Amino acid sequence: MISNNSPLETLAAFAIVFVAGVLSTTVLGKYIDKVRRDARTSVA
Repeated sequence: MISNNSPLETLAAFAIVFVAGVLSTTVLGKYIDKVRRDARTSVA
């Protein structure tokens, strides 16, 4: 069956996925920085 979604629904879905991607990238970057920082302090 063909689903006829409105353009607004498509845009809303894209916006939600985009925000989730930005958020997950930011969180992962902060986690990597924390792991690197912890590794440096445990060695020193």
